[in-house]
Amino acid sequence: MTGGKGSIALPQDAASHPASNVEWWYCFALLTGSRGGRYAVMASFFRVGELLAPKGHYVIHSLIRLDRDGFESHSELDRTLAFQMAGLYLPAYLLKNPSDRHTWETYRRLLSNDLPPPHRYMQASAVQAAPTRLTYGRNTMTFRDDSRAGFELQLTSEAAHLRLNYVPRKPVSIIDEAGELNGLRYYSSTRNLAYGELHAEGRTETLRGEGWFDHQWGRSYGLLNGDGWDWFGLQLDDGRELLVSRLRREKAAAAVPGEPGAAAKLILPDGSVLTSERVLLRPARIWHSEATGADYPVAWDLLLPDYAMELRIAALMDRQEMPVLGPLRAIWEGVVSVRGEARPADGTATGIAGYGFMELVGYPRSVRAGPAPLG
Repeated sequence: MTGGKGSIALPQDAASHPASNVEWWYCFALLTGSRGGRYAVMASFFRVGELLAPKGHYVIHSLIRLDRDGFESHSELDRTLAFQMAGLYLPAYLLKNPSDRHTWETYRRLLSNDLPPPHRYMQASAVQAAPTRLTYGRNTMTFRDDSRAGFELQLTSEAAHLRLNYVPRKPVSIIDEAGELNGLRYYSSTRNLAYGELHAEGRTETLRGEGWFDHQWGRSYGLLNGDGWDWFGLQLDDGRELLVSRLRREKAAAAVPGEPGAAAKLILPDGSVLTSERVLLRPARIWHSEATGADYPVAWDLLLPDYAMELRIAALMDRQEMPVLGPLRAIWEGVVSVRGEARPADGTATGIAGYGFMELVGYPRSVRAGPAPLG
């Protein structure tokens, strides 16, 4: 994939971007096991820092057992990120949000070198190029060749070890060339053959399914400003993908057609992208988290007039909330189904179905207590 000056291009944009203050490589997969298990996997490798170096590193990952309603998630960071959070990011956030008791407590613990559970320190972290290799403790993402998007993913926890190969089935798609939505440049490989094995519970199961990959980087301070977002990566049964995202400013209402910060990308079988900013996204069902007190919209009605689509997006399991370190406290990140239909101008109706992942960020931060001064 090539491009003109200032455009996204591989192989150069596969590696890290030191001038960015935030960057991540993200993937998910929906998988069927040789022993009949049904699984979903998600991982996001973050690189954070205001200067060219040093950078802090953070990884979150989950293993979802759809056949038994099981969900486990993990949050791991290096000490460089802990120093950055205690020395810069949390003080800056608390100046703007002095009533956030949870973040005050996190700040106290980091100053005492006491990482709040369930978060854990990783033993080592590194990002290499040519080809790109991310090593975050026992978790790795290794690209075979930076000119292509295929890679090997390894995730390790106390309970399981997972190895997956991602093989792209369509060209890379440019999602946001200039970072117009949130300051982050963005490309995706939205349809991959995913295969490998899971070692857990004293046995090995081979896995096969479909996966998704994103890479984003740039300079953004949305989280310090109280922003959240809703993101949907949907793989449709007809070979297309639908990526829908919207930024939520604090106190923002549900999206309406043409609202700034909302966009839908329809990715065609050849990897080309159609974009619409006419997005109507309405919550259809709420799940309340006892752990954080947050109310997450786990089902949505989505109307996309430019694509003549009317869709219902619904979580396959409600309990897919992941603890994360910092003011966010947690995010909801999990598997969803999509069902609906397209009704073009000629009046014919075509059914739409598929699966994917939904990411709901910033909801626990609306649950605040009174001021908690440092002392």
